[in-house]
Amino acid sequence: MIAGSISDNKDNLLNDLLIEIGHEEIPAGFLPDALRAFKEIMEDELKRARLSFKDIISLGTPRRTALYVKAIAHRQEDIIEEITGPPRTVAFNEAGEPQKAILGFVKKNNASIEDVFIKETPRGEYCCIKKTVHGSDATDVLPQIIRNAVADIPFKKTMKWEDSGFRFARPIRWLVALLGDEVIDVSIAGIKAGAHTYGHRFHADGSPIPLRANLDHYVSVLKDAHVIVSSDERRKIIKDGTARLSQKIGASCLKDDELIEINTFLTEYPYAVLGDFSPDFLELPDEVLITVMREHQKYFSVIDENGALLPHFIAINNIKPFSDETLKKGHERVLRARLNDAKFFFTEDTKRPLHEYIDGLKGVVFHKDLGSLYDKTLRIKDIALKIAAMLEPSLEDETISNIERAAQLSKADLITEMVGEFPDLQGIMGGIYAVKSGEASSVATAIKEHYLPRRSGDELPRTIEGAILSIADRLDTIVATFSLGHRPSGGHDPFGLRRHAIAIIHIMEDKGLSISLDKVISIAIDTLRENTSLSFDKDGLLAEIIAFFKARLKSELVSIHLIRPDSVEASLSTGSLIPSDVRMRAKCIDDVRALPEFEPLSIAFKRCMNILKKEGYLLTSASSAPLDSLMKEDAEKSLYNALNSCKKDIMPLLETGNRDYERAMLRLLKLKPYVDDFFDNVLVMEKDDAIRDNRLAILKEIVSLFLTIGDLSKISSQ
Repeated sequence: MIAGSISDNKDNLLNDLLIEIGHEEIPAGFLPDALRAFKEIMEDELKRARLSFKDIISLGTPRRTALYVKAIAHRQEDIIEEITGPPRTVAFNEAGEPQKAILGFVKKNNASIEDVFIKETPRGEYCCIKKTVHGSDATDVLPQIIRNAVADIPFKKTMKWEDSGFRFARPIRWLVALLGDEVIDVSIAGIKAGAHTYGHRFHADGSPIPLRANLDHYVSVLKDAHVIVSSDERRKIIKDGTARLSQKIGASCLKDDELIEINTFLTEYPYAVLGDFSPDFLELPDEVLITVMREHQKYFSVIDENGALLPHFIAINNIKPFSDETLKKGHERVLRARLNDAKFFFTEDTKRPLHEYIDGLKGVVFHKDLGSLYDKTLRIKDIALKIAAMLEPSLEDETISNIERAAQLSKADLITEMVGEFPDLQGIMGGIYAVKSGEASSVATAIKEHYLPRRSGDELPRTIEGAILSIADRLDTIVATFSLGHRPSGGHDPFGLRRHAIAIIHIMEDKGLSISLDKVISIAIDTLRENTSLSFDKDGLLAEIIAFFKARLKSELVSIHLIRPDSVEASLSTGSLIPSDVRMRAKCIDDVRALPEFEPLSIAFKRCMNILKKEGYLLTSASSAPLDSLMKEDAEKSLYNALNSCKKDIMPLLETGNRDYERAMLRLLKLKPYVDDFFDNVLVMEKDDAIRDNRLAILKEIVSLFLTIGDLSKISSQ
């Protein structure tokens, strides 16, 4: 059955659609992704249902998730379906008279014999008819669309609260579904859709607010009820409020886009208040003060023109108070208690040098099959030193010594009081305590940096010590987790393994580390085997993790560097797995494939590959170099001479210090006329075994030379 749309439905009137799900407060971290997903899901549902629309706007606060669909069609588009019936040979006899099969087919589809036409298919000639399917009214199909879209909104966690078993992030309390002035007949989780919403939990009086499917009206009536339903508008209010209050005291707000986002989705009616704390607390490290204010209270830090912290903060509230002073004092009282705790933790932690915390790691289980945090520290040190050895002699002895010491101390701060209370300070406190303990500054920096990047877009380690330590830590986590059978699947990645893999790739590229991923993965697997009692197939585990990293590399190169997927596949299928090298080869292939010589040479390469595979001339097998004495045809002699000349030219271009893949590929393209002449005038599969093998050896050398850049058989037709 083939469907085609009929776009000239003249009675397809346009209305706006408003959907609002009223619910208990949803955590701020859930909402941005949920709002984006709700919009995308609704777009897909409407398109699948053949309901045209102009635009979809997502709106939402902690208490409501809403969509506004502009100019949605009043009814579905009609479509023409092409319905395939019986084969022609069954439908009609030799005299062309209709038989039982075709008569039954047309009757079933309310058609006539005159409507039947014959269509040639891969299976032969078949009888077909075309049938117009008229679209249904939007009000008939929207209930199921809305139910599907709401049910499919992805949340990190969901719950059930009523008998239907419907799952959502928080209990749904009201539902709005308006198409123009008409309420859509839809129920979700036992709540029937209506045309009323509710205002702010504290500022509004709790009475229902009637709505129309009009965007300006919706935004306006909610604003009157102290709800700013647009997240963009709330974000602007927060930015303007923090800037205004900090400028009032001649300062500025510490830049923190993530904190702005958190406060945007914590509030329906954001209101900023400036508060103070005792200057005595400035004796604490800046990172401690910022974290205490940020993580527990969601306060913004205030800095002077030189970037130094000031004894002030800005709090974002979800209410407009009768008195700013009362609200300010409340915030100050809460923060004072938090800062007193932090000061106590810091004082207690610094009574001992950092290295004295190492033994305490032995009592903290990392995983029952992987030992303690102390055991993980030993593995990190082992992996880091082996990676450092691969970089010798570029690394000095002092650098290697610093890597070893930083690895030993890398997890010591996890059992300090401060990190126990503020986990986000792990690594940061390790670096601070290392300095206070008299450790080298490079060691302290590496301890801090080995957690970088903490999230997507975060800064990378600046030092080689921090970079190697970060790679070692993440490799151990990935390898250990895979060895236990825990692998990411779909959107499920509870151990953040994809994030760790991407971090390793970015660090290696940023530091220009010319180490192949398969080698460092192998190091981590060997270290795990040597330091645990786990039993696993090393080769199988290595292959699986390499495939995992290749998938991450491909995703990065396609989505970030905009390289075509098959160009990336060509690069990943051969050569080293050094991230920067994979990227350069993929980019080279992607650029050069636009040249007219590329496609025919690519086809010839595939032909060479196919012949070699068919004849069992495996690329990994040993074979003799082609012999001049066995070359009988001018075309094969010319090709072999051109091949040797090409090899002499491009090998220097492929050396580690050069890696000029584009010039190398352009040189390879010059082989095209010689390869064409060879296949036009030389019979590869000569009956004489020696001559045939010699010609296969020439093909193998061609393929091997191209494989120094990429496997062109992965490139799809232009």
